[in-house]
Parts: sequence; C-alpha cells; structure tokens
Amino acid sequence: MKTKKIVIKSREEFNAESLNIARRLDRGEKVKSSKGEYFESLEAVRNFLTEKRLELWRAIRDQAPKSLTELAKLVKRNYKDVHQDVSILVEVGLVDLRKSKGVTTRALRPVSLVDQLQFQVA
Repeated sequence: MKTKKIVIKSREEFNAESLNIARRLDRGEKVKSSKGEYFESLEAVRNFLTEKRLELWRAIRDQAPKSLTELAKLVKRNYKDVHQDVSILVEVGLVDLRKSKGVTTRALRPVSLVDQLQFQVA
C-alpha cells in the first residue's frame, strides 16, 4: 500500500531543518531524505486538498475511470473543472495521467499513485 505523507510545519521549522541538512551534507554525513508534501498551515492544506479534489482522487483510486470525461461523469462535474483539479493532483504526485494501451484516441486515463494520505503536524 502506497502512502503519501502531508506534513504541516512552519516556515521557520522548515528553514531550520533545511539548514541543518545542508550543514550535515557539508560535513560529508549521509542524510536520509524525507518524502512528502509540506505546507505551512492546515489552512494551506485545505486550500490545496479541497473536498472536490479529494472526491476526484477517491473516484480515481476506487473506480479507475478510463478517461477524464468518464471521471467528470462519475462525479457529476463539468470536464473543464475536473481537468483543472486533476492537473493539481498530478503536480503533487497523487495522480498520473497515462495513455491507455490499445486505445487510438488522445484520451488520458487518470491513475492514483497512492492508496492513502497520511497527515503529520510538526
């Protein structure tokens, strides 16, 4: 099961951690990479992960639509808005758009890259 980590930490905490990592790298130490998406506040997370975007991600994950048009019909939204929201989900690595095998149309199939989201408040 793939999990996407979403971390909420202040800019000061993020900068201090980045500086610490840079210093350790300068000393030649190995540093474990921390994966995930970072936000400054819960409000910033909610602006990104809106209810409608979460609904799209869940529909992609659970119902595996064959195209964005099919996805728009599943969630009863217009194509343009769905396309815009899916593009944002692609940017942060929750979703990918792939060409379907054996299909001659230009339609891309949305695929969920993760099974669940994990939230961490630092």
